[in-house]
Amino acid sequence: MRTSSAISLAAALAFLGACAGTPDSSSELASAAEVISNSGELPSQTLAPGACGLFLWTQSPPVRFVFFTEAGTDTALINVDGTETPLQLTSTGGSLFGQFMTQMTYRSPTGNVGISFQPGERLDGGQRVKNGRLSLVSKDGWETMIPVLGLSACQPEER
Repeated sequence: MRTSSAISLAAALAFLGACAGTPDSSSELASAAEVISNSGELPSQTLAPGACGLFLWTQSPPVRFVFFTEAGTDTALINVDGTETPLQLTSTGGSLFGQFMTQMTYRSPTGNVGISFQPGERLDGGQRVKNGRLSLVSKDGWETMIPVLGLSACQPEER
């Protein structure tokens, strides 16, 4: 019985390996892990006195700064798969989170980018982002979801 189970397991693994190696129309699509590992980082962002920003990093190693938007604007920056891309806000929803909403959708040259998250603990001058998700939807409908975390922070006013 153990021998037949081992043979069945080996056959199943060989079959799955053959299926995984079979080229198809999606073979050029990158997995979420590949997108994250190929991602670059956005450069440091500077806020003017009194301005607030939303900063998001990937949750999984390598941890990378991949998303930024400043409060009061309808634009954002993203760096996924090594390319810094400007985004245009198209919709908001969810709950109010400081000067941001917990759900935002942006248009990019290659598709749509969705951000959704739960507010975390409050910090001096800001608040943490927990359980976030960055969703990349290509123009042909393929979606890659990347777990993110981050914070909303404000630059203090000059005195």
